[in-house]
Amino acid sequence: MPGGRRLKVALVGGLSLAAIWIAGIALGDRVPPLDSWIVGHLYSRPRTVPSAIAAVVSGAGTVIALALLLATVSDLLRRRRAQGARLLARHAALLTACLATMALQAVFQRPGPPVTAQDWTYPSGHVTLLTALAFTAFMISRELTAAWRATVLVASTATLVAVSAGRVTLGEHYLLDVVAAVLATLGVGLITVAVLNLTRNPAPLRESRSAES
Repeated sequence: MPGGRRLKVALVGGLSLAAIWIAGIALGDRVPPLDSWIVGHLYSRPRTVPSAIAAVVSGAGTVIALALLLATVSDLLRRRRAQGARLLARHAALLTACLATMALQAVFQRPGPPVTAQDWTYPSGHVTLLTALAFTAFMISRELTAAWRATVLVASTATLVAVSAGRVTLGEHYLLDVVAAVLATLGVGLITVAVLNLTRNPAPLRESRSAES
């Protein structure tokens, strides 16, 4: 894969990281007007039906994202037996790098909504975890069929949006927190993808199947 493409991927990742750093430093402890409005109008109080639904969605979302990743890994090992272990090692490094983004909460130490018991919520650790699982699953799915890629993309995006909305309505995070989590995790992920040269075009599966037979 030409180095120019890797450089572009790394640049996009760097810009994503820069955006959350600038926002975190510029805002400090201040709350954007939109986040204040959301807390005042969309917050679901404990022991209400909306809060119960949001809590279920948050928990189920993590399970779905993990199941999607494991299913993608399983299909990779089945379809690309010769390359599976090497590919998985590189994607494991990608997942580890994405998960490391959680440490940014300790860097910014930005307080969350007044209704949450959490000390620091920027970026959202929950959404960081989901984004890391989803992004890694999608990168693995590039080694598989177009149908797998579409399934992973649609399922992971829908799950991420639903869980993010749930975290915001539960008052666990500001909208800024979940957006920052997605941008930061994707930023680190894209830079790692460029470093590991995972931007290359995978070999067609039909060729892989013929080689195995």
